[in-house]
Amino acid sequence: MAFYTVMTPPSAEGGGREAIERARVIPDGFSWGAFLFHGLWLLGQRLWLATLLLALIWGAVIVVHSRFGFHLSALSLIYWAIALFLGIEGRNLVVRKLARKGWQLADVVEARTLAEAERRYFERALADGPALPSPAAQPAGAARPSGPLPIIGLFPEAQGR
Repeated sequence: MAFYTVMTPPSAEGGGREAIERARVIPDGFSWGAFLFHGLWLLGQRLWLATLLLALIWGAVIVVHSRFGFHLSALSLIYWAIALFLGIEGRNLVVRKLARKGWQLADVVEARTLAEAERRYFERALADGPALPSPAAQPAGAARPSGPLPIIGLFPEAQGR
């Protein structure tokens, strides 16, 4: 089973139901598109700053190669290291971009396929409202349970991902 991160847009005048309908379900895991076509994938995901950073890194590698004459195996190693990093972290870059734009983490769904993850999220969200309570809805002095929390993989104190 795979995990899917569900991000909802900032609340608008449409209300909570419209935010649920506009939610983005992003699979966690390796991105083959980012691994194989990293420059084009970054542009396709509208990750402008990451694309600029990638271009600057490659520009620096080309300048250093022209000055010191890297061996082709070193250039290949740099290329595959960048591709592997983007393959592993590419989807997290998309989630962070959405979080910077005000989107909120609504849910984390475990499912076999994207369609099943969407179905599970919509069933949960439309049945009882938002899947996770918003931080503003909790009182500031709310007491935390003293025992262990039933959380797998994520720390409850983290403010986002």
